[in-house]
Amino acid sequence: MWPRNHDTIEAVPSKGKDRKGIYVLYDGSTPVYVGRGIIQRRVLSAKKSSRRGEMWDHFSWYSVPNAQHQQELEALLLRMLPPYLRILNRQRGKLKSAKKVKAPKNSQADPIKRSKLL
Repeated sequence: MWPRNHDTIEAVPSKGKDRKGIYVLYDGSTPVYVGRGIIQRRVLSAKKSSRRGEMWDHFSWYSVPNAQHQQELEALLLRMLPPYLRILNRQRGKLKSAKKVKAPKNSQADPIKRSKLL
């Protein structure tokens, strides 16, 4: 995770094959947005956005030159986030060739014991 500031955003590659990929915006350590494209341009746009601009203070980015892989990774990351954390994303994260498989009828999870935290 990189802090949101001019120097870190400028450090993201803006040319060459490493400029495209996936980025994640965080509020503290909580992911609030997942996006893809030309990373530096998209992060700068998110910083200036009236909708997302003040909702994040850190970001991570991952260079993914293959556009098809970008779409799949973005969708997977979006699917991993609980719905209440996807509030800034308009995309649902569609996996094009995925098939939905229904779980068996037994919908009860096994009980677990959590250790007590101090």
